[in-house]
Order: sequence, then C-alpha cells, then structure tokens
Amino acid sequence: MSSPLKPENRPHAWIPLGILFGLLSTASIALFAPIGVSTTYPRAVGELIRLVPGYSSPYLTQIGGLFRAETMLVAGLLIGGFLAHRLSRKPSTAYETPHPQERTPAWRYLNAFLGGFLLLFGARLAGGCTSGHVISGISQLSLSGLIFGAGVFATGITTAKLLARRN
Repeated sequence: MSSPLKPENRPHAWIPLGILFGLLSTASIALFAPIGVSTTYPRAVGELIRLVPGYSSPYLTQIGGLFRAETMLVAGLLIGGFLAHRLSRKPSTAYETPHPQERTPAWRYLNAFLGGFLLLFGARLAGGCTSGHVISGISQLSLSGLIFGAGVFATGITTAKLLARRN
C-alpha cells in the first residue's frame, strides 16, 4: 500500500510553501531590505582586521559592522543546518567517495571549506550571493537576478544529469 506522505502521491504539495515563501520574501523586502548573506563574511573579516592597529580598508569600512540582521540569518542557517543533521535519523551517504582515504572527516571538512570559500569568492565577485540574486533579485524582477537564477538552474540541471549518468 502506498503512503499518502510520499512525494509522488502529493505532486502539488510545494504550491502552498512556494506561496508562503513568496509572501515572506515580499514582507522582508518591504519591511527591512532585500536579503543576502554573503556580505556577512567580509564583515566578520572586517571586525577582525579592525583589531589590527593602523590598518584600514575602504571596502570593509563601506560595508559596515558585523552586527546586522544578515548576521542573524547566517547564524540561523548554520544552527539550522547543524540541527537538521543531528536530528536526522537517516544516515547520509552523499559524501562517500570511492577512495577510502577521501572518506576521512578531515578530508570532507577540507573539501567543504574549500568549496565554501570558492562559492563565497564567486558570490562577492558577482556582487551578491544566491539568496541576494535569486530570492531578492527575482522577486524584484531584477535583470541580474533573472540572469543569475537562469545560470544557477542551468548549471544545476546539467551537473545533476552528469552525476546521474556517472552513477
């Protein structure tokens, strides 16, 4: 017997969540500002650099201090990801590789750090992160957000197809 909770039995279950997300995004932009998290990381570096006597950076001065709403969003993302991992009862095999030496936690942490660094570098180079360009940008019908979103989805679909073919 098929469970009613399986995704194939609820093909349109994403619709109310999409509507709720759109309303929350609109409220966030109207009441606060467009959301984005990638600037939080240079702000954190800026706070550390401000401790160095005599050092100053115009860019770090321009982006402001660390304690802003975006910082709380980043903290929530980190805490939420950690809790989701810890509360999940299903062990993940997504990070396993065919090479035994690459299965060590140190190797995975190094790969995660390097991947995150490259992602953040690219986000700052593009003038914003995925949340800034896709979520806030597309909801405001920004041309850069629409182009970035199309690029993200095209790359994601292509990568998923290549990985599926490999497996």
